[in-house]
Amino acid sequence: MLLVWALFRQTGDFEFLRLDDHDYTYRCAFVKDGLSLANVREAFTNARHGGIWMPVTYISYMCDISLFGPGPGAHHLVNVAIHALNAVLLLWLLVSLAAKNAKVAKIILFLLAAFWALHPQRAEAVAWIASRKELLCTAFILGGLLCWRRSIIGTYACFLLACMSKPTAMCFPFLVLAVDWIRHSMPDARHPATGNNNFTLYALHFPLFICIAAAIGSLVIYSQTHPEGHAELALYSAPLWWRLLNAAVAVGLYLFQMVIPIGIHLDYRAVPGGWPVHGALGLGVLAVVVGAGAWWICRRIRRRHGQDLVVDCHLLFFIGASCLWFFAALAPTLGIFGSFGEHARADRFLYLPAMAVPIAAMLLYGAQAMPTGRKGILPVAGLAIVVAGFSAVAYPVVASYRNDVTAFMRSAECDPGHGRALAHLGEARCAAGDLDAGIELLRKSREVRPRDATDAKLAYALMRRGRADDWKEIREVCAAIAKDPARDERGQALEALGTAELVARNWDEATRHLVLSVKAPARHYSSADAILKLAYAHHNGGRRDEAQKLFEWVVSKSGREDLAVRARQVLAIIEASPQSILFW
Repeated sequence: MLLVWALFRQTGDFEFLRLDDHDYTYRCAFVKDGLSLANVREAFTNARHGGIWMPVTYISYMCDISLFGPGPGAHHLVNVAIHALNAVLLLWLLVSLAAKNAKVAKIILFLLAAFWALHPQRAEAVAWIASRKELLCTAFILGGLLCWRRSIIGTYACFLLACMSKPTAMCFPFLVLAVDWIRHSMPDARHPATGNNNFTLYALHFPLFICIAAAIGSLVIYSQTHPEGHAELALYSAPLWWRLLNAAVAVGLYLFQMVIPIGIHLDYRAVPGGWPVHGALGLGVLAVVVGAGAWWICRRIRRRHGQDLVVDCHLLFFIGASCLWFFAALAPTLGIFGSFGEHARADRFLYLPAMAVPIAAMLLYGAQAMPTGRKGILPVAGLAIVVAGFSAVAYPVVASYRNDVTAFMRSAECDPGHGRALAHLGEARCAAGDLDAGIELLRKSREVRPRDATDAKLAYALMRRGRADDWKEIREVCAAIAKDPARDERGQALEALGTAELVARNWDEATRHLVLSVKAPARHYSSADAILKLAYAHHNGGRRDEAQKLFEWVVSKSGREDLAVRARQVLAIIEASPQSILFW
């Protein structure tokens, strides 16, 4: 726990990321006010918010806000605490699996758990507030596995809580199967494996586990295809051949970065309908791993000629159980069975599956004739060096999650064609006042990843800069949105279009766009600017009474002194010359 704290304590000073953090916390209607009966009821009954049903995770955010306030620091530190708990639970599971094998020293198990907890691939799950669902889901799954064969009630409680933390917990039945494979294949002359009650346990409980998993899967399909605030989506956003290809590439890249942790960053991308990014590398790594594993198994069987068939069977069981854990836990997030699309790879998805690595290492270590005495210190020292090296690599990766700029700056450095990163960096530059640099980044983002949201951000930035040639570019950028205003849910592009029409003296078009902008369903920023522009358009279009009311609203209720001063000046001009034309 101290090692986890040493690596992740820096997150206590980190900010919210605008990628999902706001939807789960400070802008979520039933979370932002903290813990209450009404909010808890909404968390359980609203399966559409964010396209995912996770009431326990939402309740954890409510508790953070009620106990520590709305700031991001507490959310981050609670993430760290849950991750430390998961490291302890993993160590407990490893100890329980290795309990019969005296060859596996406790220090080896500790270092294997530390390798998992401090690996750079854990940075996203721990340092990103929105990844709380991965941490809670894993904690309850580990608790359920530790309760299995000890407390059936505890097992079911943990399974259900895991599903309510993140629906990918539907993999739990297969993890139970993997753990039982390991326990009943562990060589132990003093305590031979017995399975007298296996049939009863599985006949009673495994079908019920599968039924619960199927019910959660059905709920996942509904949530993904009916996200709140959006039109109904297709379950599959890409053809099957591409989903399979993308899944294979993702697995290969996961394995590659486990061993060589380079290029780790927030929000990996793919190319829907085309070749996934780094596809050749991912497929190559996967082919090498599968080929090497098959060669090693065949070579071992040929050389031994059945001399120790029991040990060979144990090794095959261990390898099979580890692969079952890895792929069962990873399958729901590979994008094959749902509409993950270009988000079918993320380090947070690897949080639970990656535990297969320390489990497999522990099993293979215990199954071999390992050196003892001074020679036995070498594996321990080597593993300790590996853990220390990986944690040193992880520190700057964790630090990159400090805020939006640092997170997406690393993404852009690792992947220069990352459209979302370029869009976020461009928006951040514009917010800091560097409009020229921000607009260039937004233009690059639009080239590599055309999206309505990027068009809206670019149009808004061009409007703020307001050069003579910017108004023409706004019309070009927002041509599709002008035909279908519903595509601009936040109203940024519509405000930019309205301003461009206002400058061009097209009063009716300006009025139409600005009204739609003010009434945009997802508008979350001040509408005072748009209302002042709308007042100009109303006055120049002959609706002077409506304009008068809007100018007075800006003076008294906008809360913007700069706009209030301007509105007062306009009112004075109108009073002196009621028929005057106002120029923006």
